[in-house]
Amino acid sequence: MANNLNILIIGGSSFVAKNYIKFNKRNDTIYTVSRTATGFINEFIVSDFNNISENIFENKDVVINCAAIVHQNKKIEESIYNKINFELAIKFAQQAKKSGAKMFVQLSTVAVYGRANHINISSKEKPITPYGKSKLLADNELLAMSDKSFNTIILRPPMVYGGGNTPGNMMRLIRLISTKVPLPFKGITNQRDFIHIKNLIRFMEASIEKEQNGIFLVSDNSPVSINDLYNYITNVLDIPNRSFKLPTLLLDVIKKMIPNTYEKLFGSLTIDISNTIQVLNVYPEDLIIEGLKEMKLQIQ
Repeated sequence: MANNLNILIIGGSSFVAKNYIKFNKRNDTIYTVSRTATGFINEFIVSDFNNISENIFENKDVVINCAAIVHQNKKIEESIYNKINFELAIKFAQQAKKSGAKMFVQLSTVAVYGRANHINISSKEKPITPYGKSKLLADNELLAMSDKSFNTIILRPPMVYGGGNTPGNMMRLIRLISTKVPLPFKGITNQRDFIHIKNLIRFMEASIEKEQNGIFLVSDNSPVSINDLYNYITNVLDIPNRSFKLPTLLLDVIKKMIPNTYEKLFGSLTIDISNTIQVLNVYPEDLIIEGLKEMKLQIQ
């Protein structure tokens, strides 16, 4: 696909949208729709994404949907997840298609696979959270909208990090480690995939450039253990390594009593992105140290 596309990003104040604009290497004209002003030159401000004018979608080649409500620790009704992550996404895609856009890019999530420890392009989706369920509903409906004149790209990343004040558990972990409190990560050999925001943007760009259609798993393609991640973070923060080893019996108790916490800290999640690399011809960079250094700046 040639450069000089007109790209509309919905959710322009989101972390991914801001970094797409920052790191995008294509010579495209980018417009954003945001609920809070970011100062971006081609920005439309709306109080409610339900009230986006149809005119905003006109003369846009690609629409990227970054608007979503992610998994929350606090209780949120499942209907709210469905309204924002499913119903709104479909509404955006329908309007994009009606207005003549050629492509719709949906930021999905590996949460659609539930508690899977390893994921590949053939893995069966089994979401267990309202977030994952709502995202899968949107993915399936969006894929059904694809035809010869309208491509739908579904990107499913793991936890995103890097680029500064990244929302999510990685920043929470860095802040926790920065307190120098001893943590029970020593000797843990789990393997978990993450993705630096720059790698995510590269996959997004490539999928648009190659006019793709369908589901793409994305990651750094370099899984790390919580033990190694702890070591990386303490080195970047230049603080003492105070991790200690938990007895196996106690780990088993944690797994049984608080499985969600166990999975987040000690569970594995590896992602086979070989199909994505082959189709998009993009090889992610090893950016774990760079990303942690970028996030370190937010706690100083």
